Formats: sequence, C-alpha cells, structure tokens
Amino acid sequence: MVALLLVPLQAEPVAAQVGVSEAEQVLCDGSTGFNIAQIITVGLGLISMYFILKFLIRMMTGLDKAGSTDSGAQAQGKQEAKGGIYSLVAALLPVLVPVFLNTAGINVASCLFP
Repeated sequence: MVALLLVPLQAEPVAAQVGVSEAEQVLCDGSTGFNIAQIITVGLGLISMYFILKFLIRMMTGLDKAGSTDSGAQAQGKQEAKGGIYSLVAALLPVLVPVFLNTAGINVASCLFP
C-alpha cells in the first residue's frame, strides 16, 4: 500500500524534466522558422527601454517642478520624481525573466545567439 503512494513521487521529477526539456526545445529550436528566445529577449529589451525613457522624462519634469517657488508645484514635482524611480525599478524587472527561466532549468542564454 505504501509503495502505491510513493510511486507517483518518483515519477514526477522525470515528467517535470521532460516538460522542461520540451520547453527549452521550443524556445531554442529554429524549426518553426524563428528563434522564440530571441523574440522574447527583444520584447523584454523594448519594454525595458520604454521604462527607462519614461524614467528620464518623469525625472526631468519632476525635478523641474521641484525647483519651483510654488509649494504645490514642488510637491507635485516630488511625486513625479518618485514615480520616475518606480519606472526605473520596472525597467529592471524584465531582467528577472531569463533568471527565472534558468532557475527552472530552461537555459535560454545558450540559445539567444545562434
């Protein structure tokens, strides 16, 4: 009876490894005509560039308003500058996607550059 309960526990790592292997093959294999890993990398890079540009614009306008003599504009400028910091943090988040995939056992770094 105990053996029947323990058999599924031994089978899961093999099944998980097969799934990871298939996922890595789909990401890295060029049989579909294009490398999905490269497309994902370009997409994440574009997202990061958008947030970096947003960070620069928000920081410039926020610091400009923070230097104003009007106290209301100064408060609004500080809020915009804080929002710029949030945009910078958001620009760094797409870097975590390949790290997460590598932790899951899908090595996308090896197939980014053919």
